[in-house]
Amino acid sequence: MKLLKTKSFKVVLILLAIALIAAGYLSFGAKDTSAQEKKIYKGTVYSATRGGHLVFTTITIDSNREMISGSVAGRMPIPNHEQADAIEMSPDQKYIYYPTWDTSTLYVIDITNRTNPKVVTEKKIFDKPTRHCGSHWGPDGKLYFSSMSQGDVHVFDIKNPIDPKLMDRLYKTTYLCGVQVLENGKYVWTSDMKDHKIYVYDAKTGNRIKEIGTGRKEFLHRARLSPDGKLLYQASTGAVAGQPADGRFYIVDTKAMKIKDTVVFGEDYDVHDVATTPDGKYAIAAVRRVPPTEYKDSEYIVVNLQTKKVLGSISMCKSCHASYGVNPEAKSGREVFICGIQIAWEK
Repeated sequence: MKLLKTKSFKVVLILLAIALIAAGYLSFGAKDTSAQEKKIYKGTVYSATRGGHLVFTTITIDSNREMISGSVAGRMPIPNHEQADAIEMSPDQKYIYYPTWDTSTLYVIDITNRTNPKVVTEKKIFDKPTRHCGSHWGPDGKLYFSSMSQGDVHVFDIKNPIDPKLMDRLYKTTYLCGVQVLENGKYVWTSDMKDHKIYVYDAKTGNRIKEIGTGRKEFLHRARLSPDGKLLYQASTGAVAGQPADGRFYIVDTKAMKIKDTVVFGEDYDVHDVATTPDGKYAIAAVRRVPPTEYKDSEYIVVNLQTKKVLGSISMCKSCHASYGVNPEAKSGREVFICGIQIAWEK
């Protein structure tokens, strides 16, 4: 009888152990499955345009299915319908800084309400046209704009975010577009459209310490650092005036100061800016469709940066104009173009 009870007790213990193991396995499996679920990114894209208005567009990237969606959410007309290339967002995603081409007016725009932006500051910053193209809120807490018409970088004090003050003008070349600041202000990188090169400067001395060529003559446009600062995404037409576009962006190793990879979109695409998701896994390229009189559109193209696979694109200009029943003339100086983009991501 005692033997039977002992055996029964052992059986109960074994069954209990199996049950606990099974429960633990199921629990681990559930956690493991949950951990494998990938992120869905949602945000609002703000674009500088040649059409005289700031445009904002919703974007969703579903990394589980590698699919994207989005649509134009609205536009904010700029006084005098002035065109612009540069656009920069404050790190807290509260303000957009929007300098116009010809009157050199800097607008500070409150985007706290993502789809109802409002101008809070209108400030003339130069007497002559600046045609700012590149921009960066540097890690040193300063706001940088690069000027195509004046060929240098303009540095602003933004201790008061709604009252930027010009501090300095640096790094003179010819026709600057991109500007990015690395390592807490130690280095400044610029891209020159006419020289077809990326330049690296020592910020302390102002000396140029490196030239990075692509091996071809092409218009280099805006550039953007990866979230960790290890890579620079350099937008390019892939050609110069009079040649068919061969749109692309270069991936530059900022430590080695060398191009390590290229994402090519090819003919009929002219890449002007690149943004990324907060984790740097996806790139969002601002791309003009060319020739503009034929396409009358610009797009956001989403790329998986690990596989270099294009997930899809979102029409910006054509879809916006269609919603208003507008067929723009797309003449010289009023092209259907976007340039710089900034994305306010949902947290």
